[in-house]
Amino acid sequence: MNSKKMNITVSVLLAIAIAALSFVAGFLTERFSADRSVSSYEWGINTIRDYYYFGQPDEEYAQTSLSAIADKYLDRYSEYYTKEEYEQVIKSNSGSKSGIGIGYAFVENKGVFISKVVGNSPAYLGKKNKPGLRPGEWIVSGNAGGGKEVEFTSQDAFYDFISSVGDGVEIEFTSADGTSYSMSKGEYTASYTSLSTSSTGWTFHDSADGGLALYEESSLAVSYLPEGCAYLKLDQFYGTAANEFASLIEKFNAVKCTSLIIDLRSNGGGYVNVMQDIAGSFADGQEKLAMLSRDKKGREEKFKCKKVTDANRRVDKSVNVFVLANAGTASASEALIGAMVCYGALDRKNILVSNYSDEYLSWLYPTGEDVKNSRTFGKGIMQSSFVNYSTGEVLKLTTAKIYWPDGKTCIHDVGVTGTPVDAEWEWTKGDGELQKAVGIISARI
Repeated sequence: MNSKKMNITVSVLLAIAIAALSFVAGFLTERFSADRSVSSYEWGINTIRDYYYFGQPDEEYAQTSLSAIADKYLDRYSEYYTKEEYEQVIKSNSGSKSGIGIGYAFVENKGVFISKVVGNSPAYLGKKNKPGLRPGEWIVSGNAGGGKEVEFTSQDAFYDFISSVGDGVEIEFTSADGTSYSMSKGEYTASYTSLSTSSTGWTFHDSADGGLALYEESSLAVSYLPEGCAYLKLDQFYGTAANEFASLIEKFNAVKCTSLIIDLRSNGGGYVNVMQDIAGSFADGQEKLAMLSRDKKGREEKFKCKKVTDANRRVDKSVNVFVLANAGTASASEALIGAMVCYGALDRKNILVSNYSDEYLSWLYPTGEDVKNSRTFGKGIMQSSFVNYSTGEVLKLTTAKIYWPDGKTCIHDVGVTGTPVDAEWEWTKGDGELQKAVGIISARI
């Protein structure tokens, strides 16, 4: 199984919205190929020739499968999917998921690092009056259905344990500090946002009549937030994220907050239309340009902000806006930052970017990751998905570079910088990085 296929499998089985430390989620648009007269291979080669941004098909492609071409010859963001694989991707990105809802990485002598917990997932909600799991936790062992305790001595050991557990079977994890977490695999609808003040918070969970509804949760309060300041976490640009964001901005205005912290740390992107809708909250109720794309032939496509007519769902220019970002802040997140900067909603100095510890960096280097410190990821390219009518197979290809609304700024391979904030790890239990960031913000407001 090639490495890209393995990433897909892990995502489906564990409901990982974005694989830990890969940050490859990107802009997606869907286009259909109408030529039914060519073979699958010819369709793929013609599609690559016409649309792939970084070059033409190579003679080495000959007699190679489309899956192998995508894995070996195309950039890291381009993928080949069978019809069945693509259906799973679409289902997951719509917010309909199964599993426990985590992203993770194994760290020798430390345990399983939880890098992501999907909102409204079994892991997030927990059970048996035990806390829900959160990013930054270290898991060292677990049992299924009250059976034998399994120590997680490798990534494979953890993966095999999770894969062996059926839906509905209770899983209990134990963390390095002895905290116990309970959950069961199952189907769920992901939520992508939450809002906190110093006294309470709000997020989205299943409603009695189906779908997601907004609930107040006092446990989400961030006690060290200054008066009048709210903290909004946005995990990805999929599913109901845009509607959630709009509802939370309405709540933000209703409680009369005057400062807003938007947390885009490890938000690797998602769908461009979701970004457009969210950008509309910062565009003064107008259909301003959210971003611009240019393909390899220089053709431009303009993507407009959603026109938000309800002032209660807009962020007024008088609001002090701050953004938290890190090396995993990519793609749609960087485009949203660009729209906010270009329209005066965000001052560049109010972008706070993770400055990782030597310990974390020393662990990242051997993994082969391209370490980006004190800046965002720098993904300024767009992917489009091309569907073969005859077979249902799909090629997701990098098709264009993207630019901020000024038409000049492309952050690809550059990223966005700002005020550095010391971070021990990507996430820590209790989020010490957020506390440091709020200290900086408090001095500014």
